Amino acid sequence: MESKFLKIDNDQVWRELSKKVLFKTFFHSWEWEEFLEKNFTWLKFERYNWRNRALLSLARVKIFGKDKLISHPFCEYGGPLPLIDQIDGEEFKQDLFSEFKDSVKVSFHPQLLNYLRVSSDNSGQSGRVSYWVEGTLDLRKTTRNEIEKAETRGFQIEKCQNPKDLQDFYNLCVSAAKKHRVPVYPFPFFEYFSGSPDSEIILAKKKDKVIAGSVFLFYDKFVHYFQNAVDEKYKNLGANYLILQEQINKSLAKNLVFDFGGTRIGSSLEVFKRGWGGKEYPIFELKNYEEELSLRGSKLRNIFGWLPPFLIKKCSPSLLKYKL
Repeated sequence: MESKFLKIDNDQVWRELSKKVLFKTFFHSWEWEEFLEKNFTWLKFERYNWRNRALLSLARVKIFGKDKLISHPFCEYGGPLPLIDQIDGEEFKQDLFSEFKDSVKVSFHPQLLNYLRVSSDNSGQSGRVSYWVEGTLDLRKTTRNEIEKAETRGFQIEKCQNPKDLQDFYNLCVSAAKKHRVPVYPFPFFEYFSGSPDSEIILAKKKDKVIAGSVFLFYDKFVHYFQNAVDEKYKNLGANYLILQEQINKSLAKNLVFDFGGTRIGSSLEVFKRGWGGKEYPIFELKNYEEELSLRGSKLRNIFGWLPPFLIKKCSPSLLKYKL
């Protein structure tokens, strides 16, 4: 049987095809995928052209001895990337599960559903949602109160522009990973975000001390809130609220959509994001396997939370694949 997914091994062919897609995220750039392969020896991308209607980039990783294909790692959003404006989602689903016998997971940016028609039932719901602020900022009363209190604290809100501030922000991310007992992204991630024209790191300072920071990604009409960390000593002062308010206002002034990123339904983070008055969008997902042992449900997380920061930095690059 002829394959419906044509594998593309020629890098230049892929790059040229990628220029023709109607929508893609920050994570689908050639530069980002190449960066990931250089930083993680256990990850390798495979790239496909589906019926000349969409492109699909999948990262192959081996987890607990089994191959898994994921689009896109370290991100709540994956492909496919549309080459035409009307795609039959059910046909894509049938071809995907027929073609790939290894475990495969494809998550969809909600914007992709403007091009790819999917079933109206709940079979593709991932248990995660995203909140988008579009046009106006409609704050919950408690959120507005937090912003007003933070405005009296004398914080400096500025873009990260020097190595010391970047290292200080990374150390906050390491502390947050330790608290939540999860691996932290390696420092080169943050160097990449700081140096890319399609992303930036915004910091909150108190007397020139970095006490909070957030990573924002830019693509298409979106500003994507990707990562946040705050100094535990200052976590109740609302510095992260000021960072978000400034970035959202900038986005709306440019007629952009502020995307809070994917969040598990029912989590405390979802409650926080909902307070900014954004519209809820479900994250659609195609997956041919049931989740088995994961880092989130493992008792080993307790041990990870006891590790000193230097060991968290050292161990995290090898452990991150268990979050995928």
